Amino acid sequence: MLNNTQRRGFAIPVAILVILVLTIMVAGGFSLVSAERRSVADQKSQISAFRIAEQGLEIFLVRRDSLMIGKPGYSKVPGAVPDSVRVPMSGGYADVTLTRLRPVIGSQSGLYVVRSKGVETAGAFAGTPQGVRTVAQYVLWEPAPMQVLAGWTALSGLQKNGGAGTLGGIDVCGDSATVAGVAVPYNPGYSGHTVAVGNPPVDSIVDDEVDIDWNAIVNNNMIQPTIVIPGGTWPSAALEASYSDPNSTYYPIIRINLPDYALPSSGKGMIIATGHITLNGSTGWKGVILVGGDITSNGNNEVQGATVSGLNELLGTYTPSSTANGTKQYKYNSCEVSKSTTTMGALVTLRNTWVDNWVEY
Repeated sequence: MLNNTQRRGFAIPVAILVILVLTIMVAGGFSLVSAERRSVADQKSQISAFRIAEQGLEIFLVRRDSLMIGKPGYSKVPGAVPDSVRVPMSGGYADVTLTRLRPVIGSQSGLYVVRSKGVETAGAFAGTPQGVRTVAQYVLWEPAPMQVLAGWTALSGLQKNGGAGTLGGIDVCGDSATVAGVAVPYNPGYSGHTVAVGNPPVDSIVDDEVDIDWNAIVNNNMIQPTIVIPGGTWPSAALEASYSDPNSTYYPIIRINLPDYALPSSGKGMIIATGHITLNGSTGWKGVILVGGDITSNGNNEVQGATVSGLNELLGTYTPSSTANGTKQYKYNSCEVSKSTTTMGALVTLRNTWVDNWVEY
């Protein structure tokens, strides 16, 4: 017979084993739940970061000027130095960078890429990395389009005295189609001995064909000037230097609110004159000349770009005919027109170039 005093119990070891197994199962369950919660939270963070990145990109494209004004190196036309700004928003922020891939060349638009890195800073587990997502979009810097009917469009007529010179509509830049050499209303029309060159050489137009909102420019300040005269001063040295330097990017917008003004020097850019202007001697211009009154051009002048005079006719105001005396070279140049209107441009997205897998290092 067995001695009961020598039996070994098994209930306690089994109980301990069961408790151990249950403990492991409970711990495993908690681990699975925690991992699932972590996975769901990570996905939520990624979606939130994606939302922040996309929203930051769209805000930058719409509000670039207000976001960048005052920052070092900022210019209206994006340059070689990238634009970088942090856009704060609910739940995080977006670091947006605009990088130039190709500058504006003649009438060819500049090519850029906008990258937006969205970072979620709210709702993440303690000790875990923040949700980060980057999106990007290729964009173009498109100068404001300008209708060019001729090398010289004179809404109040044009009289050329002397037979030397050319009033031409053949694009000096070689980038665009030929326009008329001179565009004038049938009455008073064009009179003179200088041969106008273009397609056609002289074109008869009516005011309605001129797609320039002169009222908005003059009365509503539709085009923001760089310099206003009177008040500001004509930047003679800077304009002369830019005029002789083919690589210069100095193309200011100069508004002249005077009844009569003689250009002090040659230059580049856009002139918006509400009254009459005079070009004397060898004074020349590269860019756009918009004049409400008439133009008197004396001497050996050369203008490359586009010239429009007599715009006050669009406001119902009588304007005398413009007069060109002596040797004249008024030529259409699409590149100079484009450079003069570049600062009035905007960023335009390229279709089918948005990506959400932009590599970040």
